[in-house]
Amino acid sequence: MNRRNRVVSYILCAFLIGGMYTFAPKAFAEEGGAPAASQTSAVELTQNEDSSGQEDQEAVPPVSSDLLTLPSVDSVPSAQAQDETEDKGQTSDDGENTEEPEPDVYKIKVTQTAGGTVSAPSTVTEKQAKEGVTVTVTPDKGYGISSFLINGKAAGDNAKGPEASGDSYLWTIYPTGNTTVKAKFHKSASYVFIMLDAGHYGKVNQSPVLKSYYESNMTWALHLYLKQELEEYKNVVVDTTRASQKKDLEIYSRGTASKGYDLFLSLHSNAISSKTPDYPLVITQKGNTKDALAVSLAQTIQSVMNTKQDYQIWQKLNRDGKTEYYGVLRGSKAVGTKGMILEHSFHTNLAAAKWLSKDSNLKKLAEAEAADIAAYYGLRKTGNDMITPSKPSVSVSSVSYNSVTLKWKKSIGATGYIIYRASSKKGAYKKIKTITKGTTLTYKNTKLKTGKTYYYKVRPFRKVGDTTRYGADSAIKSCKARPAKPSVSSSAGKRKITIRWKKVTGASGYVVYRATKKSGSYKKIASLKSSRRSYTNTRLKKGKRYYYKVRAYRKVSGKKVYSLYSGYTSKVAK
Repeated sequence: MNRRNRVVSYILCAFLIGGMYTFAPKAFAEEGGAPAASQTSAVELTQNEDSSGQEDQEAVPPVSSDLLTLPSVDSVPSAQAQDETEDKGQTSDDGENTEEPEPDVYKIKVTQTAGGTVSAPSTVTEKQAKEGVTVTVTPDKGYGISSFLINGKAAGDNAKGPEASGDSYLWTIYPTGNTTVKAKFHKSASYVFIMLDAGHYGKVNQSPVLKSYYESNMTWALHLYLKQELEEYKNVVVDTTRASQKKDLEIYSRGTASKGYDLFLSLHSNAISSKTPDYPLVITQKGNTKDALAVSLAQTIQSVMNTKQDYQIWQKLNRDGKTEYYGVLRGSKAVGTKGMILEHSFHTNLAAAKWLSKDSNLKKLAEAEAADIAAYYGLRKTGNDMITPSKPSVSVSSVSYNSVTLKWKKSIGATGYIIYRASSKKGAYKKIKTITKGTTLTYKNTKLKTGKTYYYKVRPFRKVGDTTRYGADSAIKSCKARPAKPSVSSSAGKRKITIRWKKVTGASGYVVYRATKKSGSYKKIASLKSSRRSYTNTRLKKGKRYYYKVRAYRKVSGKKVYSLYSGYTSKVAK
């Protein structure tokens, strides 16, 4: 049934209902609980329905049903008109449309960049945009915000902020359409960025003298301990070249991973065919063998591990003499980062391999190396967490008739040392020198009295900012100021041997001694003036070997103050 026919049917039904109501109005009224209506009620209902939506139309008076005629077909609304009416939606009694229009929605796109994160709602309505939309910018540790961009341009009058909120910063923006937001970050000048590299991955470089030791296991543990120790300090960011020990990474790429960092350290233990070597080795980039941090780290490793030989620092270049031989150093230098390789003695040495196998020792190393790095860059821990420098080990020797030289092993965490001196072991010690460089491990005390014994002790300290912490004093060491021992040589002739020596400053004369065995009893054979530089021992037995030593002396108040014996020199008489 088409729409026109349905409308005609509705009208006919209305007439029938009206006729029924006219026939029994009282019954309908009583059934409805209301007074009886006139015969025209149904007609009024029909006409009111036709006039709905016309606010100002006058009321239509009741019309008798017998006066109402059927409308012509042409007067029935067409299907197209009905569709148009339905498309307009429902209307309220006052004629307004009750369905609100769909609100405009804006998309917000966030562009992420290195150094931090940006967060914002992905969509907002026009109303929300007018009220303001919050964008949160959170820099990574050690980074600052260079700029905040809206649709590629610096935020201006169409944004408010930034407003600090914890570790984040908030901007309020007012989009007028789809919008892109972005923040650019930079490394903060107040932070130090360090990249740590475990020298090997997996399970490689087994010790030939200790089968349970693998260099890769040691360096992985050590670099994690070092990271942990460094992160105890403020204003430092520490990263590693690998996230897992199982992951391999090309050597040069490990170096270039330090791009934008201040320091690159690759941790290792060394290996050689001999089982004897036991010393730390720091390998630097070209021209950096005297770098203060390299020296400090080498000294610290030697001190903590108590190696048998002194540390070494050197560089190794390719045949071109310009580029670094080791890929990690070549890579770090290519991106402008100071880099060095730390060889923690030799795992071909049994004592060193055993020492490096203990977790507690690796933690000691990490703490000491972190303290060195912190001192170099001026990092500090909070409050009383600053480490106390360790007690130094000191030795004293005379190098001249009026001076002595003090040497000590590096105190872990020290940024300087104070030298004290007394004229007796239990006497009053007075400060004679403050050394403000933690890598300086020697001091020459001059203008002393020949033959007098002096007593010394060294106190380490660590200074960061305005805070200074002192370590324990070293053991007391004594030394007598005396002439330096001579440097000697010899040559053989026919039944004679000539002994020669270099001048000793401040010497009043020299004494020559001879023995027939290297470790035998040396007897004085000549006492010579200070001007003499040689002595010829004659009437010797042909084919016999003789051994000689020389001592210098200085007269003080009529008494001779002797140097130590020189090393021996020997020849066979011809």
